[in-house]
Amino acid sequence: MRARMRRARARLTRCDARSIADKYYYLAKEQGFRSRAAFKLVQLNRKYDFFSGARACMDLCAAPGGWLQVAQKYMPMSSLIVGVDLAPIKPIRGCTTFVDDITTQSCRAQLKRCTPEGTKYDIVIHDGAPNVGGNFAAESYTQAALTLDSLRLASEFLREGGWFVTKVFRSTEYHALLYSMQQLFKKVESTKPVASRGTSAEIYVVCIGYLAPAKIDPRLLDHRTLFADYEGPKQAIDVLARTKQTRNRSGYEDGAEVLYKECPAETFVHSDKPAELLGQYHAFLLDASVSDIPALHTSPHTTRTTSIHLDTEGGCTQARGR
Repeated sequence: MRARMRRARARLTRCDARSIADKYYYLAKEQGFRSRAAFKLVQLNRKYDFFSGARACMDLCAAPGGWLQVAQKYMPMSSLIVGVDLAPIKPIRGCTTFVDDITTQSCRAQLKRCTPEGTKYDIVIHDGAPNVGGNFAAESYTQAALTLDSLRLASEFLREGGWFVTKVFRSTEYHALLYSMQQLFKKVESTKPVASRGTSAEIYVVCIGYLAPAKIDPRLLDHRTLFADYEGPKQAIDVLARTKQTRNRSGYEDGAEVLYKECPAETFVHSDKPAELLGQYHAFLLDASVSDIPALHTSPHTTRTTSIHLDTEGGCTQARGR
């Protein structure tokens, strides 16, 4: 009996446990959607209602076709819906699809052939993500560059006042992407649909009201320039402020290998902005000088010393020996 139970557990482990436990996986199967990601677009449309008045939609990185199915379901009858991906997409009634790389000129030419003369798109959607073998830093950069390529296509095919909906990763390139989008749209909002797994780094950006500028600086849509030159906003945390602090969506600071930081009390006493230090460090060492401690202490438990630990939420300090 126990051996049979062990074998059953082993079979369950080999299955996709996340999909089995995910209600959206089952809902996609029940409602005929090709992927659970379709419900992300359903929830985004429920919030922003961008499909009801759209007559032309372009889906970039569209395989396997879940987002095309949602567009076909919620857009008016006889709407123009075009999808492109490197992987073939099985035919969907009312949708035109083809295989190409969205970063190439051949894709741009094919999109023009699929678009009636004089037609501009009301909405461009993008849910692409690269597969680079689990290296998040490389994957996030490649995905950000892919999003920028999608934005470049959107800027060419969107009508004035149109929408752009895309997936992005919370990474160091996130704020640079937002900056680029904010130059081209009246309003840019970030949101995370309920169907998106909480453990995922993905969020969705909805760009509203394309400005259709007569000329766009090419550096704004070039990832080599944009990601190299732009530095995300760096704000010191004011622990004395009563207002609620906004979350940092750009991840940890570059080079940070641990989260625990110590600082000599001497630095705090002589600092011109001591309140900022309260938000940057976890402990202030009374018997250490500036030269005794690195910027990031790799192990907070390797030495015994007297330190001051700050309870910033309660507004009090506590001195203790370690």
